[in-house]
Formats: sequence, structure tokens, C-alpha cells
Amino acid sequence: MTVLLRNTFKVWIDRAPGAPPKLIMTGDVRVPTNGWQARLTKRTPQGINPKILILDVNAQEPSGEALQEITTIPLRYEESPPQDEYGQVMIANGKGEIVVHIGRTH
Repeated sequence: MTVLLRNTFKVWIDRAPGAPPKLIMTGDVRVPTNGWQARLTKRTPQGINPKILILDVNAQEPSGEALQEITTIPLRYEESPPQDEYGQVMIANGKGEIVVHIGRTH
């Protein structure tokens, strides 16, 4: 079971000169044991509002023995160029979801 660490999620559009715009999302999830793998993937199909990007946390439990220690896994998602003029990103893990407003960098 993954837990979204709400205050760790940040999203911005990198508009560095000489490169196409890039949406970057970072954040952390907490899992109950070591050995887990997790990543953010774009939901297909997206929701009805094209201005909200929906990302799912895909987590995989360890297949063998695992130490019972709470572990934090950093996540990162990039989309270049962004498929739409997103205003928000929703992150879902099956148990809950959080919405993060997109910041801008120039």
C-alpha cells in the first residue's frame, strides 16, 4: 500500500531558452517495506477536463523477503512538450488523490 506524501509533490513548466517547454512533476510516496518499486504514469484515457493532467502511481511490492521498514520512494514524471496547457496535475494511488497547481519557471 502506498501513501502519497502530500507536501512533497511539486509541478512546474520549465521554459528554459533553447529547449521546448517541459512539464516536470516530483513527489514522494511511502511504502511499508523496502524493495518496492513505484513510478508515475499518465492515465489513459485522461479525464473530461483537458486542463487537468492525471497521473497514476504504479507500485509493485517486492517479490521476496522484505524488511519491515517504512521506506520513501521519490517519483518523477516529465512531459516535453506538455500535451496541453495544463493548470493542475492530479496524482492518484487507488486509495486517494491529491491535486497540485502548476507553477511556472522562465
